[in-house]
Amino acid sequence: MNKKEPIILIVDDEKSLLDHLEAYLRKAGYTSVKTASNLAQARFQLANHHVDLMILDLMLPDGSGMDLLRAVRKQSHIPVIILSALDGIDDRREGFEAEADDYIVKPFLAEDLLWRVEAVLRRSFREEREGPVDLNGALFDPAKGTIIKEGGEEKLTAKQYKILALLANHLNRIVSIDQIIDAVWEETFGYENTLITHIYRLREKLEDDPSNPTRLVTVKGLGYKLIGKQ
Repeated sequence: MNKKEPIILIVDDEKSLLDHLEAYLRKAGYTSVKTASNLAQARFQLANHHVDLMILDLMLPDGSGMDLLRAVRKQSHIPVIILSALDGIDDRREGFEAEADDYIVKPFLAEDLLWRVEAVLRRSFREEREGPVDLNGALFDPAKGTIIKEGGEEKLTAKQYKILALLANHLNRIVSIDQIIDAVWEETFGYENTLITHIYRLREKLEDDPSNPTRLVTVKGLGYKLIGKQ
């Protein structure tokens, strides 16, 4: 992946931090860095640029960054890293349940943020299975990051896309929870509850009856299986 290609948007109301992070990322080779100090500016940047990654503060002068994240997730699966002084377990849970890709607590090391930016972009730009996947009444289109059903088209978030692409690459085969967590979060533990939430949201988009799934099924004690036509 060429570092000069991704467009990164940093949203934070602390000007000194905003300037420092912009300079640091540019020095690291990310030349397309946009900034916003409030929600209004962030929405403008998102509307006028193809943003590949957003670094998002939660406490902004004109509202909550969490509201922006939820709004973004309704129409886009771009990766989002939360950068916040809110360090409680409930704050982190809310961030991940709103489908953030990572959560960094202030104060932090710029190097730590850079490593996470690189990891998220590396996963985001990783090539996945090509061509639509027939899921017996639903169609997963990796090229567009959408699920197509009779009722219309549903956009996938970044994490939903990665999970579904992994399962599609193992169509009709069991993929263990550890395999999914390792591939999507590059960890082997600590994300089980978060994964369950993402699976539930995927079923809302995939299934005719999410409470009785037939396309994304749980294999008790083993993992998950995506059912479709080879």
